[in-house]
Amino acid sequence: MQAAHTEPPACGENNPDQTPHWRRLPIMWVLVGVVGFIVMPTVWSAVSSMGPSQWIAALALGLVFAPLAISVFLTFRVLDFPDLTVDASFPAGGAMAAALTVAGIQPWLTLPAAMALGALLGATTGLLHIFLRINSLLASIITLTAAFTINIRIQGSSNVSLIGVDRIFTPLTGPVKDQLESWFGDTGIQIHRASVTSIVTLVVVVGVVLMLRWFFKTEVGLALRATGANVAMSRSQGINTSGYLVGGIALSNSLAALTGALFVHHEGFADVNSGRGLIVAGLASVIIGEVLFLRHQSSILGHIIAVALGMIVYRIAIALALNATLTFPGVGEARLEGTDIKLATAAIVAIMLAFPRLRAAQADRQRRRNR
Repeated sequence: MQAAHTEPPACGENNPDQTPHWRRLPIMWVLVGVVGFIVMPTVWSAVSSMGPSQWIAALALGLVFAPLAISVFLTFRVLDFPDLTVDASFPAGGAMAAALTVAGIQPWLTLPAAMALGALLGATTGLLHIFLRINSLLASIITLTAAFTINIRIQGSSNVSLIGVDRIFTPLTGPVKDQLESWFGDTGIQIHRASVTSIVTLVVVVGVVLMLRWFFKTEVGLALRATGANVAMSRSQGINTSGYLVGGIALSNSLAALTGALFVHHEGFADVNSGRGLIVAGLASVIIGEVLFLRHQSSILGHIIAVALGMIVYRIAIALALNATLTFPGVGEARLEGTDIKLATAAIVAIMLAFPRLRAAQADRQRRRNR
């Protein structure tokens, strides 16, 4: 008998080897390429327009806010506890640092005092959630509301200036300024303040990272991670999950308060409204760090370093956005103002949240196509 003649499958129909190359390209990367082609001229113009002082300033702010990124990582990733208390702990740490510095307390001693106040606010949120059975977000909002009054009481007013008062950066300011001026002239004078902030905060951030690395290797740190990973299993192993949850939230908010204290020493003033919306910035840095710097099966130390780097990238992205000139057909050129930072932050968070989801969806489609 003559074998039945079968038509070869059409190109792309159950025959991936004959699928045109352009159809085998991941859709996500095609979209990224198109968007990059459109956006790159704007990004390049922003990069070329930024001077050394702006780059150093962005780096300095990234390092100042790095503990905040670690704080958000601890609550959202390690503890799996949505927490808005960081918006209260940040100005609380700044208020404590400003009040003690103005009172003549040694500037470095204001940092642990600020962390203690932040830990107290975090513990309050945890206790409201555990013992009063209040939803985590509502508990943090209650703490956030109460902290506003507490911060004003500590400061004595809504704003406190540290101009003319010795801060943690003061001892290095003169020597660094002289050295940079001898190296770079007027440019050195422009960048000396941000350079001092970068040097000092880098030491603080490295110290925080090393302390957390040691902490998460201890029995308490392992129990804290287990509590966030699986509450039921942790309880079956005799772990006091309620206590560890409260302690973890307190630890997280102590880092947010440390960020507030560093920021006040850097800027030279404290404001009770300075913490609004910082949870979004912290979440953005966590997502950026995970997307750009993390590999699969990374250690807890790798995660902490990644989110800290994510905050630096976030601050640089904000600086680029504020220096970018956007051209719209029929409208002309437009630039973002300082008041548009929240809009830029929301856009960055949305993009970074969508990126891993698009990547996972594309991988899933590729697996189904190869079956």
